[in-house]
Amino acid sequence: MSGYFGILHSTMDTFTARADAAEARTTAGQAQNSVERMQMQFDRLLLACEGMWSLLREKLGVTEEELLDRINAADLSDGKLDGKVRKAPVSCPACQRNLSPRFPTCMYCGEKIARKPFA
Repeated sequence: MSGYFGILHSTMDTFTARADAAEARTTAGQAQNSVERMQMQFDRLLLACEGMWSLLREKLGVTEEELLDRINAADLSDGKLDGKVRKAPVSCPACQRNLSPRFPTCMYCGEKIARKPFA
């Protein structure tokens, strides 16, 4: 392209590139905020775990070996020793369909699903 239409096309490309860059900066900022929030949550959970471990050790005499055995047992609860706990599907007590453990009610029939504290 040449002349007026070439300049117009080039100008539009520049505006599009600037808009894309602004959107990328916004997305990056949102991701950074999310990471910072997760880091704060992680730090609080780590403090809570350290406090609970201290209480267990001091008040009940639980050994580190016993704690590690329990951690491994929890890790193996999904059949894999991989440092993760995967939540198995749950069955709806009303319609018997398998459900994701993330939801408090059955997505098929609306029945409330009873949950364990750490499930």
